[in-house]
Amino acid sequence: MIAVLRQTMWSGWTDLRLVYTPTTWAFGWMVRVLCQVVFYSTLGTLLGDPDRTRFLLVGAAVFIAANETMMASASTTWERMSGTLSLLAAAPAGMVAVLAARSWFWIATGTLSSSIALLALAPFFGLRLGFGESAAAVALVFVTALTNYAVGLCCGSLALRFHGLRNVFANIALLTMTAFGGVMVPVAFWPAGLQWFAAAFPAVHGLAAVRLAIGGGSAPAVLAEAGFAFATAAGWLAVAAASLWWFQANARRTGSIDFGD
Repeated sequence: MIAVLRQTMWSGWTDLRLVYTPTTWAFGWMVRVLCQVVFYSTLGTLLGDPDRTRFLLVGAAVFIAANETMMASASTTWERMSGTLSLLAAAPAGMVAVLAARSWFWIATGTLSSSIALLALAPFFGLRLGFGESAAAVALVFVTALTNYAVGLCCGSLALRFHGLRNVFANIALLTMTAFGGVMVPVAFWPAGLQWFAAAFPAVHGLAAVRLAIGGGSAPAVLAEAGFAFATAAGWLAVAAASLWWFQANARRTGSIDFGD
């Protein structure tokens, strides 16, 4: 199993080098990320509310990590489009572990992109972060990316069956988290039912943990939110694993895997 995961992660690293070069990542993707965070933060500046500005800055920057990990929905289907999915379905190791590790690089790039955006833009919008706060923020951004990857993988497991909708699943989940997860407005703004619904997403708790860590919240409160992120991620991961197992079992039984779009 370790050898399988090692080869799968190396394959993911190879895919990352095809998606980005250092130049396209720095001057393409990161410029887009910084402009996006500046745009939302400027809305708070125009309102003349420093607290709102900082709220929007943190929300927009941290949710870059969620945005990138949702790309796992599309990259999970790359095996289908390359024609190797049938080999995974027939292999003794199965496809659950392989596809779970297939798109790990989105966790790394999401953490890096989000952390750079938050730390680089914070001084320009009145958010002063010390070394300890910065380190805690980066660690919790990683937690956000790691746990939200389970949501992206779950969407990817659905996209294997409905691969024409691979981006639709991810966008619906991401828009839902953005609207109700405390990115632009506090979660408490919404009715209680929507608050409970938002609490099912790991990134919502990850973002809350970041806000507490840089806002002077207590360590137990920060750790509690991080714990909720991991707990909800475990649920999403279980659903993703069950969906992938079902897809594999059905494919082995019927021999019905298609190739490409």
